[in-house]
Amino acid sequence: MREETQDIGNKTQDIRQEEETSSSESEISTLRPIVVFYPDGKCINAEIGANLLELARSADVSIDSSCGGKGACGKCKVLIKYGAVRNKTQDSGEKEAVSVLKSGVSDLEPSYVLACQSEVIGDVVVEIPVSSRLSELQILQSGVEPTAELESITPLAQKIDVALDPPSLEDNSSDLERLTRGLEVAMKDNGDGAVWDRNKLQMGLDVLRRLPRLLRDNDWQLNVTITDSRGVSEIIDVQPCVEPTHSYGLGIDVGTTTIVAHLMDLNTGTSLGVQSEYNGQIRYGDDVIARIAYASDKKNGLEELKRAVTDTMNSLIAELADSCQVSPNDVTCLICSGNTTMIHLLLGIDPTSIRREPYVPVAQRVPITRAGQLGLNVNPNALVYCFPAVGGYVGGDITSGVLATGMAESDKLSMLIDVGTNGEIVIGNNEWLMCCSCSAGPAFEGCGIEHGTHATAGAIERLQYIPDTDEVLFSTIGKQMPPRGVCGSGLIDAMATLLRSGAMDRAGKLNLSWPSPRIRIVDDEPQFVFVWGREVGREDDIFLTESGIQNLMRSKSAVYAGSTLLLRNLGLSFADVEQIRIAGGFGNYLDIENAVIIGLLPDLPLDKIRFVGNTSATGAWMALLSEKARRSAEEISKQMTYVELMAAGNSFMDEFVAGLFLPHTNISLFPSVVKMLSQSKE
Repeated sequence: MREETQDIGNKTQDIRQEEETSSSESEISTLRPIVVFYPDGKCINAEIGANLLELARSADVSIDSSCGGKGACGKCKVLIKYGAVRNKTQDSGEKEAVSVLKSGVSDLEPSYVLACQSEVIGDVVVEIPVSSRLSELQILQSGVEPTAELESITPLAQKIDVALDPPSLEDNSSDLERLTRGLEVAMKDNGDGAVWDRNKLQMGLDVLRRLPRLLRDNDWQLNVTITDSRGVSEIIDVQPCVEPTHSYGLGIDVGTTTIVAHLMDLNTGTSLGVQSEYNGQIRYGDDVIARIAYASDKKNGLEELKRAVTDTMNSLIAELADSCQVSPNDVTCLICSGNTTMIHLLLGIDPTSIRREPYVPVAQRVPITRAGQLGLNVNPNALVYCFPAVGGYVGGDITSGVLATGMAESDKLSMLIDVGTNGEIVIGNNEWLMCCSCSAGPAFEGCGIEHGTHATAGAIERLQYIPDTDEVLFSTIGKQMPPRGVCGSGLIDAMATLLRSGAMDRAGKLNLSWPSPRIRIVDDEPQFVFVWGREVGREDDIFLTESGIQNLMRSKSAVYAGSTLLLRNLGLSFADVEQIRIAGGFGNYLDIENAVIIGLLPDLPLDKIRFVGNTSATGAWMALLSEKARRSAEEISKQMTYVELMAAGNSFMDEFVAGLFLPHTNISLFPSVVKMLSQSKE
């Protein structure tokens, strides 16, 4: 280790010497510190006092930071291998220097610090350990197939070839009037019919300016891109006729953690490809509250977050265009589905009011805009339509989910539960819909859990404790990958298996008399060790603390309390629900039985509970291809009645507190768990 550190220090000094050689004497005195991120090999100049986490963001180096840089989550732990930083301690606010290999000579070993709490005071080399890096996520790219096939392909935007008669003394109509007439004829000839009022047809000024030259240079034959949305018809682009005519659209799920993009052929209605990756905003915090705070409190914070999400979308667009051999300029429309905060940040709208009581957004039904205005690398005139939201914490992704599952068209009483960094619940049928949001927090995303992690390569996704042999059986994402932490599905397995074995009681307290070294107390905190570090080549063990268990219990209780209260307001119970649909990437990898054991889901016959996957993405591409689906989405958002749980007096808190047991304070609500626990004792 010392030799490696010495070598890194020498290389950094070489960089400094090169910089000094190429600088004048006056410039040398103002040379800024050099920060090198290892193993990325990225180098950046910094100001004295610059924050290490913010420098990593500037250098496009990914460091996990669930709390958004507040020093609370401990995920951004990095290793100072050379140089010096100033570390601000959380408790006292005082700053202490951490120096390693200063001037090439030191007896100090490399030191771990939190990047978000560290300031640069000189040249420094920082290693990002595997545990602090954002690895490739296990992303759920699609959901259920739509409940009914699309009746016809009526995309948000379509291209039509139009042949016009040139003007004459006998027919001296304007170019725009001539184009409008020709477009109406062409649509009827194509069997599309005239779905718009020609007297109200709109055209942007930039398109109108290009029109006369294009008409005359192309023998009065053009390819016209036209859209009809929310009752407004518009010509959004005109181009020379080409064979064949290509027209593509993107259905995009703008998630808090991940973004998924489907590329669709608007002529045939077929999917050409799908790509997904982390939402670049994740560097600013795991949950929407952290990002709202960043947008509100940081100078240029809103612009940074907007750029992060558009950069991610542009990366996906480039990957799809390359893999599908499509020109981005032929992408004429995009439909985005996301929660209310994500859509505000995408559009550069200040989301501060969503965070403050009474939690209202700037807009639930945002205007249709253009890709060029947002900085998206497709046809600049391409329409960007965002699914309408219902409230500050029930967004367009839930509208999209209701559309995709068909629950608004079914006579069955259904419940849709989306468990993510926030928990949204919808109940209803084709006559009515009611929804709510519960602050589940990002515990099931690994935030607030010492060895919790996202569903990335190496994350433990399945886990079982065998008390007879004191073994823990587990599997990781990526199968052969060494374990790096426990993701949401594994955390639920962990709680269920500890309860079933008796190593933990129903209050979430570990049994300190349990005859196993796996239960131990470190720094006055009881822990259960699932993976011994020495057995998998790690320096530390992977464990779950009692405080982590309490965080998970609060998250599961919030979801169950929200569901219970929503039903109670309607005079219903879980027994009245005919089917429960679990949406989102988290739900797809969940063990339903274990989710019932801990009280996250109600104790119903398991065949009533079904995973429906990424319904936000499914609804997005449905609406991209179907005018009927777009109209349905608009109606669904208006039809849903939003219940603000915190306005329901003490009812929500009463239900929430009652759920802070496993599975619940009233265990009679979970007869299958009562039976399981009694069998375990035997």
